[in-house]
Amino acid sequence: MWAVMPSSSKELVEPDYASLELLFSVPPTTPKEKMRPKIKKTKEITFIGPKKSLLLSIFLKQFKCSNEEIAAMIQKGDRSKLDAEILKQLLKLLPEDHEINGLKSCKEKSELANVDQFYLHLLEVPSYQLRIECMLICEETKILLECLWPKAQAIRTACETLLTSHRLPVFCQLILKVGNFLNYGHHTGDAGGFKISALLRLTETKANQSHITLLHHILEEVEKNDADLLQLPGDLDFVSKAAGIHFDVMRAEAGANLKKLLEIEKRLFLSTDELKIQHAKSVQGSLDASKDLQKELATIEKKKEELADYLCEDRKKLSLEDVFSTMKTFRELFLKALQDNQERREQAAKCEKRKKQLKGEDAKRLKGEYKKSSTFNKN
Repeated sequence: MWAVMPSSSKELVEPDYASLELLFSVPPTTPKEKMRPKIKKTKEITFIGPKKSLLLSIFLKQFKCSNEEIAAMIQKGDRSKLDAEILKQLLKLLPEDHEINGLKSCKEKSELANVDQFYLHLLEVPSYQLRIECMLICEETKILLECLWPKAQAIRTACETLLTSHRLPVFCQLILKVGNFLNYGHHTGDAGGFKISALLRLTETKANQSHITLLHHILEEVEKNDADLLQLPGDLDFVSKAAGIHFDVMRAEAGANLKKLLEIEKRLFLSTDELKIQHAKSVQGSLDASKDLQKELATIEKKKEELADYLCEDRKKLSLEDVFSTMKTFRELFLKALQDNQERREQAAKCEKRKKQLKGEDAKRLKGEYKKSSTFNKN
């Protein structure tokens, strides 16, 4: 086949070598560059365990500033970015003795991990732990006082309200008379008083009519004879607001905080002049504010004793929480009974109106039937 057609024959078709060259030529190959060997990173040196290192790393990232700046805030006593929770975390993450020794003995400090670098800057701050504790106790005192002062004022107001309300003893005298009347002939029929918790039992004594208790009946009589006593729930409003506040817990919290402040004050007294100048004023301010709260709590303790005597209770056994809780529940029962009485009157009025309406309709119907009967008889 290849020999049949001579190469000079006019029938042969010549290819387009230019287009072939353009479309199918192989690009020249460039010699491959030798792969550069990877430079191994120098392993960071650390004297901190992996768990603590992770916690410290997370802690430092929240500041979004350098280790030097964080150490500077601690040295200056700057609490603008160091709130109570952050200071508590920092105290838990302070360097331990073996970590400090390792850092001090390290000669290649530039190769230390970031968390170790932070420790280095922190160790340069004189008495860094005492500085942190001073800032923390001042922050904690501020938070505690903001929480306890309103509660203390609520308790004091509640005690004074119970001691000065003129409606409460009048109402209790009425209850005593009713109780002695109902218990006449029994050993409890000539009582000179009763425990304040007995007010809650007024709803337990049921009348022979359905859904009517002794409290319902007494309030109906009060409305007729001494309507001013119906304002008693208003007197007990402040007492209700104090219910649920635990006075003993408040005293314990305030006492524990004051003890911490006094300990810090002693340690600060034995520290350097620079540290005293920086923190003495804020610590003293916290101490003064805490002592003011202690005075208020002492005043409440006296009010508690007065209230125990007023209610004929044992001073040592009286619980302000129980008294306030009892009065809050009694106030709610009082208001509920008033509402029940009002609804019962409204229901009775509706029934009476309906009866009159039906009676009128019956009269009209009978009258109409009578007229029809008369007309029929005439026819």
